[in-house]
Amino acid sequence: MSRPSARPAVVAVGGGHGCARSLATLRRLDVDATAVVTVADDGGSSGRIRRDHGVVALGDLRMALLALAERGEPPTAAADLARLAGRRFARGELAGHSLGNLLLLGLLEEHDGDLMAALVAFGRLIGASGRVLPATTTPVTLSARTAEGTVTGQTAVATSRRILDVALAPSAPTAAPGVLDALASADLVLVGPGSLYTSVLPVLLVPGVADALATSTGKVVLVGNLREQPGETEGMDLADHVEALRQHLPDLRLDVVVAHVPSDAPTARRDVALGVDTDRLAAAGVTLVTADLGDEADGHDPARLAPVLAGLVGVRTGTDEREGPPR
Repeated sequence: MSRPSARPAVVAVGGGHGCARSLATLRRLDVDATAVVTVADDGGSSGRIRRDHGVVALGDLRMALLALAERGEPPTAAADLARLAGRRFARGELAGHSLGNLLLLGLLEEHDGDLMAALVAFGRLIGASGRVLPATTTPVTLSARTAEGTVTGQTAVATSRRILDVALAPSAPTAAPGVLDALASADLVLVGPGSLYTSVLPVLLVPGVADALATSTGKVVLVGNLREQPGETEGMDLADHVEALRQHLPDLRLDVVVAHVPSDAPTARRDVALGVDTDRLAAAGVTLVTADLGDEADGHDPARLAPVLAGLVGVRTGTDEREGPPR
């Protein structure tokens, strides 16, 4: 499929803070950025809105859009709105709700339940420099089989240990419009970073997604997490992540794995990094790229990740402005 822009197309797959960090990184590169985001969350503001209004989870979509939002200097109306959309109410009936989630819900209702139109409208209001697509427009529920039994709901899965596998219900939700085309025509697809079982796999398990990755002419890159995640990935190293992905999707294509390997310089927030077993990763048929990717806020640093991704997609890094943490 041809694209109107000559810039490389990069698609970030996942959700939560990890996907937002990828998108903040892509803002530094001369690329066309798209996010394909999980809609399986059932906790916090997103969960309350799901239960009250019967819609998909909006929080990960909102976070991804805000990562792409305009940052005016001096501030513009779009940048001011993006900043306000990141606010969370602290008390009263709205306590815990994100203003951005409520704004997105309002746009959804204004567009007669058309989630795709609501996302376009939200992006236009905040000056987003890319697009955000839900993995599916079908409300889905995540469940997991664990060594102790089955748990249901993303919040429950995230705190579970010894996960055997995860699944979506309904089991075959239709991919949202544009998702499969975006993946198949991408020059680079970023899988992660993010929670393995609750952010990444809920996107990959949508029928057609793994097939689109298999037929893409671009590189498919797993951006490894910085460290184990309490609960769902305790005791797992990076090779275990690759094996878990292929356990769920045996033919999943992964060309490159980007691993966080801390430098020797001490930092206040640096914990033990996620283990990197080079022999097992080589046996998995992936090319390993290592770099120090952490920041002082316990997340992937867009300034450090940008040159790694620039090298993979063949572009130069752009702005030197450091991005704040995802909203």
